[in-house]
Amino acid sequence: MPLSPAPLDHVTDGPVTLAALAADPDRLDLWLAEHQALRPGMDRKAAGAFLLGGLVQEIMEPIAARELDQPDAAWPDASRIALRLAWARWIEGGYDIPVLTYRVEVDPVAEDAPPTCRTAAVVRQHGHLVTALAGRTGLSVGALWRLVTDSVAAACLEAGRSRRNPAGGMDLANRILGDRSSPLFNRQWGFFELDAQRPDGRCVRDWFRARGGCCRYYTAQGGEFCSTCVLRPAESRDALLRNWLASRADAA
Repeated sequence: MPLSPAPLDHVTDGPVTLAALAADPDRLDLWLAEHQALRPGMDRKAAGAFLLGGLVQEIMEPIAARELDQPDAAWPDASRIALRLAWARWIEGGYDIPVLTYRVEVDPVAEDAPPTCRTAAVVRQHGHLVTALAGRTGLSVGALWRLVTDSVAAACLEAGRSRRNPAGGMDLANRILGDRSSPLFNRQWGFFELDAQRPDGRCVRDWFRARGGCCRYYTAQGGEFCSTCVLRPAESRDALLRNWLASRADAA
């Protein structure tokens, strides 16, 4: 999703640490209200799902990238992650749509977490926000953890892609999310590969993340199930993604 080079001059809030955001109900309500403004009819549950899913992915992408480059690097805790909430623009295929984006800065002086504790580190990072959002939105803790899992998986895959190493990114995701005793674990998420034929006859192939959670976009006015939504049948999901893969501008 390419953003315009210059985000709109409208930073709604921040900087605030992830820990401080989770501990401030009034501030969290402000962030939820901004997300409800994204789409007519978006309720607090959908706003909470959008907030958590987008925020976790933005936080985890640079962390996953560093992990792929430096497997023994320190892992930041929630007090070391600074956030800003801002409006920007999504420009693609003739669309020019206002979106919310998160500017994330990770303090390089971070908690020391050995590689064997990455699962626990993710739970510590986001656990307080999950609990706070459950109380402010009515979404269950289990549903919120599924959104965290989906975003961690997407972040790891994107970090791997950016290094021409999607397998490494997916392996990192599996190591973080595969612990059955963790709240991050569920049976629905995963990765799958699809191929498609472009109009010029070339075959293109790519990896995608299968989701275990739902962002509730379908509940907003004009909304529908996302292409990879856990509620969408796999056949429908694959058809949508193949059409996108065959037509995307950067397909190679």
